[in-house]
Amino acid sequence: MNYVVSALVAAVAATVTAAFENKKGGKGENAWIKALSIVLFGFYFLRCFSYDSELIGMTLRVKGYSSLALPAGGTFGAVSALAGEWLSLAAAMAAVLKGFFKTRTLDRAVLFAMPVYCVINTVFFGNVISVSMGGNVNIINFPSVCYAAESGIITYLTVYYWYRALRDKDFPAFTGYKSAGVFAACLVLGILSAAPNYWCQFLFGASVRQASLIKGFGFEHRLLLYGGVLLPMAAYFAVRHLEEKTVKCALLYFTLTAMFVYCYTQSFYGLIHEPTSWPLHLCNTAMFLLPLCIVFGMKRLFYFTYFINVFGAVMAMLMPNYGDEVRINSAEIIRFWYNHYYAFYMPLVTVALKQFPRPTVKQFRYSMIGFVIYFVFALSMNVILRGFGYTPDYFFLVGDHIVGTLGDWAKKIYDVTLGFTVGGRSFSFRPVYQALFFVLYVGFGLGMWFVYEIGFSLADAHGRLTDRRRKIKLDKFALEAALDGRSIEEPMNNDAGIKLELKHFSKKYSTSKVYAVSDASFEVRGGEIFGFLGPNGAGKSTIIKSIVGIQPITEGAIEVCGYDCEKQPVQAKRLIGYVPDHYALYEKLTGREYINYIADIYNVSKEDRTERIERHIKMFELQGSIDNPIKTYSHGMKQKITIMAALVHDPKLWILDEPLTGLDPNSIFQVKECMRQHAEAGNIVFFSSHIIDVVERICDRITIIKKGKILVTRDVADIEKECPLEEYYLRMINGENGQK
Repeated sequence: MNYVVSALVAAVAATVTAAFENKKGGKGENAWIKALSIVLFGFYFLRCFSYDSELIGMTLRVKGYSSLALPAGGTFGAVSALAGEWLSLAAAMAAVLKGFFKTRTLDRAVLFAMPVYCVINTVFFGNVISVSMGGNVNIINFPSVCYAAESGIITYLTVYYWYRALRDKDFPAFTGYKSAGVFAACLVLGILSAAPNYWCQFLFGASVRQASLIKGFGFEHRLLLYGGVLLPMAAYFAVRHLEEKTVKCALLYFTLTAMFVYCYTQSFYGLIHEPTSWPLHLCNTAMFLLPLCIVFGMKRLFYFTYFINVFGAVMAMLMPNYGDEVRINSAEIIRFWYNHYYAFYMPLVTVALKQFPRPTVKQFRYSMIGFVIYFVFALSMNVILRGFGYTPDYFFLVGDHIVGTLGDWAKKIYDVTLGFTVGGRSFSFRPVYQALFFVLYVGFGLGMWFVYEIGFSLADAHGRLTDRRRKIKLDKFALEAALDGRSIEEPMNNDAGIKLELKHFSKKYSTSKVYAVSDASFEVRGGEIFGFLGPNGAGKSTIIKSIVGIQPITEGAIEVCGYDCEKQPVQAKRLIGYVPDHYALYEKLTGREYINYIADIYNVSKEDRTERIERHIKMFELQGSIDNPIKTYSHGMKQKITIMAALVHDPKLWILDEPLTGLDPNSIFQVKECMRQHAEAGNIVFFSSHIIDVVERICDRITIIKKGKILVTRDVADIEKECPLEEYYLRMINGENGQK
């Protein structure tokens, strides 16, 4: 009853506060809410470390695992106490993060899920307190006061956020079944991550099977190891498409809930009086380090967890160190696998989601420095505490757990000891075993790094594929809208005719801050041989590769015969024949087989391909070699096969990127004649070359490009009225006539 009154007081206080802030124009609103969120976090942290862990597990008495009395309400009371304790963590972390993040999923959780928690907590507050008090709800102590305070703050924030949503008319409404389903999945996942370690034993009872069954790579052990692989993959794919702040919020929620679930097993009393309970094992330190890394962006500390904790968690899962007599679904077993799953996959998922960049050798060196410090500290604490009568085994540096797994050879190394006595107390090291342990751990950690990188490369490839598929789908919708009911096989611009047009085209590579090509515009009409000139690195190949679809367009547009190269790539490519500067052929095929293969791709009829192939065989004088394997051809013959393959579908736009390099005079003449014939048929020949003499003889118009900028587009005949093309080209490239 007392809590019901306090909940009502909190609700009234929230309403009054929100109304006052509304009157003041909302000034100071965010600062106040953030401060209150930090206070809530502090209360929860203090309460977790103030519990007696034996009393938390008293809910298990329902199944006969304790002689203590049931909490108030019998079995129902125990269930409600478990639910209240379970939901309190999920609600508290959601309320804390809401003060610092604004995401739709978090807004929905606070507005729609937290009121349910407040009602449950109000009704069953006494049962939750009973759990922490050993069955006596009338005792008031520090944990119960903290719990009452945090419950009051959560109620206050819930009412406050509802008032503000009503005031601002800003409700995160569901847009359909999909958004509702995503929210439901996030809610279930968020609640499951906050489950206390004893939930399984409480709900299902202790299994008669022993923990030894999930050791030694038996079926149960392998099943749990598979879970360690599938969980990070599921987590990655679940949130990889969300915006950055939502991803960070989700990661922080899971790291904080994992930390507090671990803290349920700790207490201030144990930390002071039982040094063996200190969280100095690597997988235990990860529970505290990862939230710090994500909140404060502590890169060096994060890479320590990445290189050291992850590998430690893998080894622990391969060689679990719980006793054989522990029940298979006991709190101890659940805690072991929960902690090590978290320590294993959370750093990897954090990097995969780009919250921290992939590590470099420099970060590896820093992490090794941190590992040396940790190793020396853990070893020293082991030796010192054992000298004072305690039996810690931090990081398994002094115990024989790993040695017992490896066999007799390891036992011989382990038995080499070095000791000394101070004040009647004996302190001993195992120098060979511990030195070898350090070296092997660093070596295996480095090896695991390469395994991680393979995984990240696969994730990147999948991400690019997924993004490309999504872009294709969006482009299809945009194309259908732009065509306004016309067939997608029709050109965007029906009146274009045979024409290549660049409209303010720009290209910037993802790794560069500088545009490779900037605001390039020109057009080429059918029947023209168009020369494309510029020095090396000017941007010629960039433009050509964007026209043919090898590279995406950053800005602007490119049209081929009215088809938009970005929105209608397949239709545009059907009209293009491309001869690259560095060709690649299937050299085990014969020339005829390769050209027929390309003809199949373009759906060229048998009659058409036969006529075109025979015509070009005669033109290029390949009668005696067309049916030989391409690997037997000379450079010039391979170039001719490339040209024939580019022309087999009779393209409207024929693009040649430095096609005459390395050809003999006779072959150059043949290629030029082929270009003239193709243009005379009304098609476009787009020709990039450094050989100015050839361009001058066969091109109708030219464009000159320098450093990604189009300097000029002119008729060759007009230029020659002023000076030779070579002289004009050099003047333009060297910045004369006002061009830079």
